[in-house]
Amino acid sequence: MAEKILIADDDKDARFLWKVVAREQGLEVIEVGNGRDAVDTIESDAEISLVILDVMMPLMNGYKVLQQIRAAERTKTLPVIISTANRTTQSLGEVTVDEFTIFVNKASGIDNMRRGIVRALGRGE
Repeated sequence: MAEKILIADDDKDARFLWKVVAREQGLEVIEVGNGRDAVDTIESDAEISLVILDVMMPLMNGYKVLQQIRAAERTKTLPVIISTANRTTQSLGEVTVDEFTIFVNKASGIDNMRRGIVRALGRGE
């Protein structure tokens, strides 16, 4: 059975690019377009092994979603890619980039997105 990832981004073109990269890696993809749906999906599906999380989304931004992910015992070590098109990391605010949370600038192209997924899932390069 393929690993399952959640792509949470309100930009359907960005979701499409992430989906292409994820499927190249043999991953099963779930897509949502807002933060509230991301939280609901994560809470209801224990098989998700990676979340790709856009920063600016409707209903609940990526920072709030990440806070909820890290606050829950089951998901506190779930790998999360914080994805933004902003060219600087200043927009990351209080996000701790650590072994479970990494930053990927989706504006840097599909190769950068691919490296982010490989790194987040610990697949090496």
